[in-house]
This record gives sequence, C-alpha cells and structure tokens, in this order.
Amino acid sequence: MVRIWPVVACPLLLLAACRKGDAVPAYLDIPAVTLDATIAEGGSTSKVTDVWVSVNDEELGLWELPARVPILADGPQVIRVAAGVKRNGAFDDRLQYPYYTAWQNTVDLRPERSVTIDPIVRYQGAAIWAERFDDAGNLLYTAPSSDTTLIIYTPEDDPGLPRDGTTCAGFVLETGRDYIQLYTDQNFGAAFGPVYLELDYSTEVDLRIGYTYVQSGSTIYQPWITLVPTTGAGSVRWNKVYIDVSTYFNTSGISSRDFYVEAVLPNDRSSARAYLDNIKLVQPE
Repeated sequence: MVRIWPVVACPLLLLAACRKGDAVPAYLDIPAVTLDATIAEGGSTSKVTDVWVSVNDEELGLWELPARVPILADGPQVIRVAAGVKRNGAFDDRLQYPYYTAWQNTVDLRPERSVTIDPIVRYQGAAIWAERFDDAGNLLYTAPSSDTTLIIYTPEDDPGLPRDGTTCAGFVLETGRDYIQLYTDQNFGAAFGPVYLELDYSTEVDLRIGYTYVQSGSTIYQPWITLVPTTGAGSVRWNKVYIDVSTYFNTSGISSRDFYVEAVLPNDRSSARAYLDNIKLVQPE
C-alpha cells in the first residue's frame, strides 16, 4: 500500500535536519499496535491502522502502520504513540480512537540505528456492551422476517474459523432462504460523547448495518452503512470496523435505541456465508 500520510511529516523533519547542520536521524520502527482488553471489555481484537507519534511532547505527525519514523535525536527520549483507526472503515477518515490509551515510554535512540517498539493500548473511560457469542444464549436475535437463522460456530467443531480462537456466529444464505435480519433488543439509552459500534466480520455478501429507535410512538428503521464482502465464496477473511454512531446517541427526542444487521443473497449467487464476532457498543462510562 502506498503511504500517503508520512509525506506530511517528512518535510518538517527534513527542514529540521537542515537547521541542525544536516544531522543524521535515528529511526523508530512501529510494526503494529496491540490492544490488551479483558473478556468483560469484549476481547482484544483491534484494527489500529495509523499512529500519531510525538517525541518529548513534539508532534511528528500521523504515520500509517507499519511505520518507520525518522527522528533527529540522540539518547533517551520520551516517545508517545496514539492509536488511530479508520472511522466507518473509510480510507480517508482517520482519527485517534478516543477509547484507547496512548502508549508512552522512554526509548534510547541513536543516529543511523533503528529501534523497534511494540505499543500496547487499553480501553479508557469506556462503558462497553459486548456480545462475543461465548455465553449461553445470544444477545443478537433473528427477526421473524428472516428466511434463515443465526448459527453458532465453536473452535472445537470448526477449528480455524473463529476470529480469536473462541466461539463466533454466522449465517448461510441460499436459494429459497435468501434474507436475514439480526437485531439487538437492549433499548440503549442516550449518551453524551463519542459512541462507536465495533464489529469483527468475515462476509461473502454485503452486510447492511442500521439502527432502530422509537420517536413519537413509532419505531424507525434507519440503514447506516454497508460493509462490502471481505472474501470470495468458500473462504474466510476477518476484518474489523469502528462505526461512529455518536450522532444517533447524542440526539434528543428518541428512545429504545438498538442495532440490526441484514443481508440479501444476490441474484447471481446460489449461496453465501457471513460470520460475526466481538460486537461492542463503546460509549462514555
């Protein structure tokens, strides 16, 4: 993938180098950022795609992972890394995820040498509702209008299928059973601040994510975004998305908020599968 974002930061570093007598930079390598979360927080799957890096409180800009950051410094330096995600899965909408802590540590830098760091982040200030499909019963229900139903897959019966080695869920669409709608029934209340719906998924068919709410005594179904297939027929490729639903939760005059996932078998397909796991609603605690 072509790295676009570091281009913003590099000219500043080059100018700094000129001012400092063509000093030789050290290099900070960041292969990935890992989330450390508890089971109560919905598990540790994540998709951190970018990092904001600072050295001794001096911002060095946004870098796409994996990143190699040139730094004009020699000796121990305080490095801070903030984790970024793609809002709603959009390539051009990247933000520091507000519910991940920043990683900070002292790193010994030497000109012309590379140092690799492996930042670990955790949730902060978050109230998390989660469905991991590991407990008895499900918090994701099949609507009466569906032609098929939700299937639970275990690592014992389907090794290699689950996202994180634990139970996941999914469904199969076929000719004559070509529609499914899954929904929550939690009646989520209003929130004040950023709210995100996190979702791990592998799909051969478009998944439409929407929300429902009650307004003036009527139940409204509102489509929100469509997740396109991650893989072709007969294979599995997991992805993760962070869906920004802040406006929906910050709007007054509505109640009984919930979410739904629906899919329709395309006319040119005889079957299609999709898998879901680690569904989280993350909002201010």
